[in-house]
Amino acid sequence: MNDKIGWPAAFVALGFLALVGLMFWRATADMANFDKIWLAAGPIVGVVVGAIPGFFFAQNARNDQKNAQHRAEIYAAAVPADQKMDIAEAVRTFR
Repeated sequence: MNDKIGWPAAFVALGFLALVGLMFWRATADMANFDKIWLAAGPIVGVVVGAIPGFFFAQNARNDQKNAQHRAEIYAAAVPADQKMDIAEAVRTFR
């Protein structure tokens, strides 16, 4: 199973951060009206900075779900039929 997040996603994330940095560098070259620029761009920066880790966490969650499904299929194939139990029975057994 492929658990790694590809370099294109990391490249795009770094590109977004570089774009935001470039915007601030060009917009605040003379430091005039920095508060107004930050007021206008702050929500955009927040969404971009929040979306990047959200993407990576979602990707990891999808990979973990695939791994769990794969392991469940292996377990289902490996355990003899007379030893298999449903979830409710397993909960009662292990309490």
